[in-house]
Amino acid sequence: MTSDQRMGAATRRPPSADYDVVVVGARVAGAATAMLLARAGHRVLLVDRTEVGSDTVSTHTILRLGVLQLDRLGLLDDVIETGAPPIRKVTLGFGSEIVPIQLSDDFGVDTLYAPRRTHLDPIVVRAALVSGVDLFPGTRMIDLVRDDGRVTGVVVDDGENKLEIASKFVIGADGVWSRTADRAGSKSYRYFPPSNATYYAYYRGIETDGVYFQFTRGAAAGLIPTNNDEVCVYVGWPAREIGSFRNDPEEAFIGQATAGHPAIGAAVRQGTRVSPFRGTPGLPTFLRQPWGAGWALVGDAGYTKDPISAHGISDALRDAELCARAVDAALKDPGDEREHLSRYRIQRDRLSVSLLEKSARLGSYNWSEPEASELMKGLSLAVRDECEAMLMLPGWDAAGERLTKAS
Repeated sequence: MTSDQRMGAATRRPPSADYDVVVVGARVAGAATAMLLARAGHRVLLVDRTEVGSDTVSTHTILRLGVLQLDRLGLLDDVIETGAPPIRKVTLGFGSEIVPIQLSDDFGVDTLYAPRRTHLDPIVVRAALVSGVDLFPGTRMIDLVRDDGRVTGVVVDDGENKLEIASKFVIGADGVWSRTADRAGSKSYRYFPPSNATYYAYYRGIETDGVYFQFTRGAAAGLIPTNNDEVCVYVGWPAREIGSFRNDPEEAFIGQATAGHPAIGAAVRQGTRVSPFRGTPGLPTFLRQPWGAGWALVGDAGYTKDPISAHGISDALRDAELCARAVDAALKDPGDEREHLSRYRIQRDRLSVSLLEKSARLGSYNWSEPEASELMKGLSLAVRDECEAMLMLPGWDAAGERLTKAS
């Protein structure tokens, strides 16, 4: 059976009731983590409450770190083949100041991409299946199983039955409102409350020669070219002002795009909207404890930052590798589990704190345009640190099939 057939099959029961790892959540972070652990020789089950290929609210642009990770994991060619247009120019606006940036080839990456999640997520899941992961879609994780304080599996509901699945490790990749984190008792130790309402829609008939991110006091807006000759137009404003969008979404969206920059407002008026509005009235920003006895968190489940940063997909790919390396090492060397998983937290936090704090500041809208420019420069430096850190990790063996254990 091909990976596409396996992905489309109406699996009602997992092939086994006993795994090395169960990963909860089959989006980018979860599917990539599952893929890497399967490549490292572990028996992995991937469960998700939705079907593969369903859309989800998301940032779109895969920034330099994310493209680097896609290439390192062998997934970049598949993303390119979706037809997502290559992006080689980034335009940053700060009030009336417009700063066009032609991408250099730092870290071997001179092109960005912004595929729809309906294209990106299936690519990563398909790669996980090819690597030997079992997939159990349309299934909710409803509880963790414990033995003497240690997580030893999950209880899932496939819509017909509740099943208990044993595993040596459970990894929660189930998003901001992670049930895995809740059931494991994970606590946030760096937290900023929601402050930024962000909404977007897809348009046709808008011309853009790259991505455009605009920051104007009290407003954020932008244009992101994506699949099918469409442009994702997004707007953001202080969450306390969300009432205007709820009362008249179309007019509020156009008004906020224009407040960001008149050129963005004009583009929206000239284009044709081909999708509903999607987004969020505000998300918390946090770091959660990312591991415990028999469990770990990856992606938004363990680390969520304001979407104004556009770094969510890139950091999900980063942490998938960091988490997979730690869990692989812990499974192969159980006596030093705490050391391996502590290293994961230290690596993740060292690379995340600057991004998290600057994103929270941007999402607060408590800045002048020059201050927003400085925050964006800080985010750019943080991304360089991330790229350097990932390239310093041990590589893959010649076959590209197994994860090399971190030193």
